[in-house]
Amino acid sequence: MQFSISDNMVSEFISGLFAVFALIGVGAAIMLLLMGLARKFPFTRMALVLALTPFSLFRFLENSSVSTLYLYAMIVVLLGITIDGISYVLTPREAIRKEEAEPAQAEEKEAKPDPNMIVWEKAE
Repeated sequence: MQFSISDNMVSEFISGLFAVFALIGVGAAIMLLLMGLARKFPFTRMALVLALTPFSLFRFLENSSVSTLYLYAMIVVLLGITIDGISYVLTPREAIRKEEAEPAQAEEKEAKPDPNMIVWEKAE
C-alpha cells in the first residue's frame, strides 16, 4: 500500500490552514470589539461574531456563494437576537430590581452603623 502526496495537495492544505487561522483571528478581534455586549446580550454578540467573521474572506468566494453567505449571516443574527429577546422576556422583573437596589442598600448600611450593634475586631 503506497500513498503519494503531491505538491499541489500540500499547497492546498497550507492555504486552507491559513484561511482557518485567519477566520479565527478575525473572529477573536471582532469578539474583543464587541465586549460591551457580553453582559446584556451574550447570544447576540456570539451571533454577530459568527456572522461577520466569514465576511472577511468573501472576496475569495465565487459569486454564487456570496448570496448564501448573506443568508447565513441573516439567519444567525436573527437567532441570536431572538434568543436574547426570549431570555429578556422570561427574566423575572423582581430579580432585576433587587440587583439594582442591593448596592444602594449596602452603601446605606455602611454609612449608618446601628448603635445597638457591637463590632468585634480581631486583635493582632
